[in-house]
Amino acid sequence: MTYRRLAFAVCASLTVLAAFPRLAVAQQDCDPLKDVHCRHHRHRGIHAVEPAAPAARPLIPVREYLKATDIPPSGAGAYGIVAFSSKATPATRAKLIMVCRSFVAHFPPNDTVPASVPVSDRMFTVWPLDNPRAAKATADDCNYVVDHYDLFAAESAIGDAERQQASFSGDGPFLIGWSPSDARGKPDKLVLVVDMSEDKTQSQIDREFTFWKDKIVEDPQLWRSGFSVERFRIALHDFADEYGSDVLASIKLVGITH
Repeated sequence: MTYRRLAFAVCASLTVLAAFPRLAVAQQDCDPLKDVHCRHHRHRGIHAVEPAAPAARPLIPVREYLKATDIPPSGAGAYGIVAFSSKATPATRAKLIMVCRSFVAHFPPNDTVPASVPVSDRMFTVWPLDNPRAAKATADDCNYVVDHYDLFAAESAIGDAERQQASFSGDGPFLIGWSPSDARGKPDKLVLVVDMSEDKTQSQIDREFTFWKDKIVEDPQLWRSGFSVERFRIALHDFADEYGSDVLASIKLVGITH
């Protein structure tokens, strides 16, 4: 090749790279066995380096006592409800107190989160209460919040989840979650249900809240644009490996998935 032709070829190559800055010729930046875009461009002696998708911002888990009329929280990124199947009785009271203790232990109060965190970046876990501003509610008095539980909010949440094919055959209580917030009650959307009917001890109840917080709430890919079925399955099985396979029976993602 003459000097003039070589100079022309180099110039043409530089022109192509200038016109398409996302193309690179570095072999190590592209694995044709893993990347279909790489295989496509390999024919042309050029390897495509696609920019990584931006990571979803994490949802900040918070808790709040709310009246039925204030659920869902306005503008929330996602939310869930602690749903009782009935008000406390002498037979169920001790268990519901344990559920309250786990609720308080696992999430910071919403009003303690800095204002710099937008509501759309928060995942609310709601305890329905007839008087959220009561001093004993502010103090997280579990006897008070169990006695003043707003059952209408729970019955409404359970009814909406049933329209999304969820089943509530046990005594509960339940954690019921929707993402995005407006997915509630829509037959073509998914709903997450954690059934605590078989949980008898504080450690078992704590485990359910741990899954809810750590494996669901803190994985933004599961919540940001509605539930990711595949990522949910992976999270659930990873959790079962750590805490035991019986957890598989209590945690369900239900609804139309096709």
